[in-house]
Amino acid sequence: MPVIRDIMSKIVVSVRPDATLLDAVKVLTKHHLSGAPVVSTDGSVVGFISEPNLMDVLFDEESRTRKVSDYMSEEVQMVHVGDSIATAATMFAIYGFRRLPVIEDGRLIGVVTRRDLLAHSLVSTEAFAEPLMELIPALAEFA
Repeated sequence: MPVIRDIMSKIVVSVRPDATLLDAVKVLTKHHLSGAPVVSTDGSVVGFISEPNLMDVLFDEESRTRKVSDYMSEEVQMVHVGDSIATAATMFAIYGFRRLPVIEDGRLIGVVTRRDLLAHSLVSTEAFAEPLMELIPALAEFA
């Protein structure tokens, strides 16, 4: 059974917590991303910065020099390198994420996206259980 390691991207664009908001905007626009993990110097994920977090730069010039750590989301959903692909599929379906940081031994080693899962579906016949059916088994009775 394939795991996250098999489909993730090992090239990860990340931002440091001490970067400025303007630096984060530059990184996201350069790489055509809507968000990126915020990673400490030891490689651990400490947050996530996304376009909605950065909108202040449009309205408040002073915010451009403020630190990413003041604007990032600190609660980050992540997957482990050995987790099943179904785990990521369920998280994407339930939470609407576009990408999930992939960690191993507490350090960022990759990212898995919805597109990675869709590409996997082109080479696999594996079907995943419907997320809500897994969470609320009583719903399966009505399916």
